Amino acid sequence: MNLGHRFLFLIIALFSTHTIAATQLPHNLDADDQTRTLEVLGYGSSAKILGDPYPLGGYSGVELGISTQFIPIGDLSSLGSTTKDKGELSYYTLTLGKGFYYNIDGFVYFSPSVQSEEMQSFGGQLRWGFYEASFFPISFSAMLYAGGANFQNLINVATTGWDLIGTVNMENVALYFGAGRVRAQGTFIGGAGGITASQNTEARDIAENHTFFGVNIEISKAFIAMQVDRYSDSVYSGKLGFRF
Repeated sequence: MNLGHRFLFLIIALFSTHTIAATQLPHNLDADDQTRTLEVLGYGSSAKILGDPYPLGGYSGVELGISTQFIPIGDLSSLGSTTKDKGELSYYTLTLGKGFYYNIDGFVYFSPSVQSEEMQSFGGQLRWGFYEASFFPISFSAMLYAGGANFQNLINVATTGWDLIGTVNMENVALYFGAGRVRAQGTFIGGAGGITASQNTEARDIAENHTFFGVNIEISKAFIAMQVDRYSDSVYSGKLGFRF
């Protein structure tokens, strides 16, 4: 599926509901398998920008949105005991953003339990718009974020990271791009019903640089945002939201 088709699919997905079955996670994961799983699920579930990075506007600025993320899980099917699930893990998150002061915005997000995937995610972001050019419609921001995710009560993930963001604002359209670093810490549950080859609960800790780019299209107070993040794998995300 090419990039244009993925973006079209993201828009359709934002207005539809998930009807597919929950993702099958492989069991009997050794250390290398756990690291690869954490690369896919940990980085993939980390916080995304998904909106115009231009500051919300002080105490009056508020943003509400619903987003969907598509994490490719084809590589997971060949790990451990293997599975037949070679598609994508997709899920919704709800987001609330608020402008504070001095171009600082805060965001919180969480995944509602009413969806097909047996997973939960939550987290927060703090974003600072620190430079706006006077001769060209470009601005720069910095973002810190932290979050967590639970996959079928078998894998618990905590992610932290930072991004530097450049934004070009045109009429009703914002193009943004940047790079950063993300850290993912994962706990893999052992025991009789667990997921590890050793049957012991084990932990992994990885970090990686990444790049991203996205587009935000305004329609009155509403907006549609689409983003591609490149980690070990490419993750595609979309959001429908409102700014007040």
